[in-house]
Amino acid sequence: MNSKSTAFKHKPIPWMYSTMGSMLAAALIKLNPIQRRLTELEIRNIQDYFNSDFISPAQRRRIDNLTAFMMTYLNAIRRMTKVSKQARQDYYALQRQGCFAVTELPRLQEPLYKDTQKLPLLIVPGLNTPPVFFREMYGYFTEKGYNVSVMALPDNGLADVATAAAKLEEEVSFLKQQCDVSKINVIGHCLGGVIAHYWLETLGQKAGNSPIENLVSLGTGFMGAEGVQQLKNIWIPRNPNKPVPKVFDELINWNLNVVRNSTEVAYHSLITIWDFMVHFRKGILEAATDGSCRVNNLIIDDPDIDHLTIALNHEVFQKIDRMLSAGKAPTPQLV
Repeated sequence: MNSKSTAFKHKPIPWMYSTMGSMLAAALIKLNPIQRRLTELEIRNIQDYFNSDFISPAQRRRIDNLTAFMMTYLNAIRRMTKVSKQARQDYYALQRQGCFAVTELPRLQEPLYKDTQKLPLLIVPGLNTPPVFFREMYGYFTEKGYNVSVMALPDNGLADVATAAAKLEEEVSFLKQQCDVSKINVIGHCLGGVIAHYWLETLGQKAGNSPIENLVSLGTGFMGAEGVQQLKNIWIPRNPNKPVPKVFDELINWNLNVVRNSTEVAYHSLITIWDFMVHFRKGILEAATDGSCRVNNLIIDDPDIDHLTIALNHEVFQKIDRMLSAGKAPTPQLV
């Protein structure tokens, strides 16, 4: 992995990466106008969760707006203590669009593990999220014996989904060739999950032979990403001389009912109850009742995990590792 950049080492606010400093930084970020709009969606998610059939009748209860706001705000602060210092550095670099500790993650030119039984792993970033944000995930799975690569989306994810899917096809072919395998595993965060599913169902199925063994989606809005509407509303006045990226409307209106075409791929959809991008009940990918595809839906009800920290949390990585090792999806469950 590349060495740390000098600019990052001399950031004027290193306190925000410490345990206590990260909690204060999260509290301040939550006051940002953008975050306040996304918090409204988090509040609705947590209220719907406690009124849903996803939990037992004993746990079901109504939560007013103030209670839901306090839960959302306090857990946003608390979850910063549940990830590593490295993950906090990347989290705040993304929030501030600041300098990351590494400039890039190396593209896999030669397998680190040549005799491993584990399939190579390709990580697909989300909207406006640089590949270096996933260095925590990259490092974890590399240490577990996977040959890992993180792709860069065209225009940092602001290109339309079809353009990104064509780029993904190149990355899949490249990784298969470098590791001399017929199949790989894919993890897509947010938009990355949409792109991976779109590519697989429209471009990736050739003669019934799928190049994907497991496709894991993290915080992906298969039935539309509501938080993107908020981001679009903010993006337009801040960029008056630029055309609005087509991908915004694609994500807002997404309806991926076509993910039923492959019986070879194990689909895994992980979504948190706090997810500010996706209404958690609407965002889940449902399996076909006739068993024509394999889908494992996991509602992560841990309050220390949200839309961004789902890509930074080692407990999530452990769940994914178990999925990849199992090779197929068990019965949908709450975790």
